[in-house]
This record gives sequence, C-alpha cells and structure tokens, in this order.
Amino acid sequence: MSTPPILENDFYHDGRGPELHRVRWKENGVVLVGFEYFNPDDEYTPENLKHLALERVEAYSMSSVEVHGNILATSDCKAAIFEVKSSGWLASFNQSHLSECKHYQIMFYDEIYDVICGNIKVGAGKLNA
Repeated sequence: MSTPPILENDFYHDGRGPELHRVRWKENGVVLVGFEYFNPDDEYTPENLKHLALERVEAYSMSSVEVHGNILATSDCKAAIFEVKSSGWLASFNQSHLSECKHYQIMFYDEIYDVICGNIKVGAGKLNA
C-alpha cells in the first residue's frame, strides 16, 4: 500500500500528532468540515491556532491512537497526514460519487481520523464552517 505524506510542513508530529482543539461541523453536526489544531511546538494561543479544511467529505472514521491498529505516521517522517493509495476502505464504498475523492489518514495527539474527501487545505486561525 502506497501512503505518501502530505502537508508535512503545516501538520506534523513529534511522536504524537498535533493537539486537536476543535472538530468543526455544519448542518447541525451532520457534515464534517474540518479541524482546528496546534502543532506540537506551538504555544496554545489564538495566534498559533491552525485549521484543516476538508472538501467534499463522503466518509470518516475516528478512533483513539491506542486502538487504531494501522497508524501510518512513523519516526522516519514528521508528517501526520497521509494519502492512502489503493485503499481497501475507499474501495469498499459505492464508487459512483467518489471518483475525485481520496482516503487520508490524519493523526492527532490522541485520535486518528480516516477521511474520504476531495481535498484537504491548511489555514491559519479558526475554520469558518
């Protein structure tokens, strides 16, 4: 399975991932739109808050680091987001709406999110959902 890292200069780990500050939703908590976080070396101040914006989320899964079973981040690479190519999980879904979607694994300090979406963008400050 090929798993290239993405956004490793903006979202990275030092053994454990960035600190998840807030999960952002829309549609009264039905649609996942992104995350607000602090990188491991950030001071927890409003100026250092960053966000990941998820585009066209189709599916997601969250589990704790302790139970995930297939964490892609390693000590060989500082990246905490990986694109999972040839994903069995992605292939298990009806493909009619997923032609432009990818499977990403996102590692936070205590949580791992697997997300099927169109794209991930990084930004500064709060995510306007």
